[in-house]
Formats: sequence, C-alpha cells, structure tokens
Amino acid sequence: MPDATYQVRVSGVIPDEVLAELRDLTVSVEPPETVLHGNLPDQSAVVGLISRIHGLGLRLIEVRRLPADDDPAG
Repeated sequence: MPDATYQVRVSGVIPDEVLAELRDLTVSVEPPETVLHGNLPDQSAVVGLISRIHGLGLRLIEVRRLPADDDPAG
C-alpha cells in the first residue's frame, strides 16, 4: 500500500523545539491552529504521530487523510 497524505491540526502555535521533533512533516500556521501535512506509510504511523503529539503535550484538533488529488505536496 502506498503512503497516504494526512493533515493534522493542533491547537495554537507549536514551539520551535517541538517542531524539531516533527521534522518529517510540512508545517503551516493558520491561526489559531498549526497544520501539519505529511505522508505516512500506514495506520500504525498515524497512531504513532498522534502518540507523539499527545506526548509533547499538544492539543490535537483534527486528523484527516487527504484524497490523492488534494495532496498539497503535488
């Protein structure tokens, strides 16, 4: 199964030191949220990302799998 692109919304602005841990994702700030985009290979990678976000003390707003034609990277 090929990678799927996901959009993850987190409340507020993510501090730079936390962004370093999320370097595999594209980050954009859309106040009052930060939006992360990235390709993830499978469902366990999605769960791992959600666990990382939770472990960093961030408030998760939304996780969406983007259709292939909505992929912001291409």
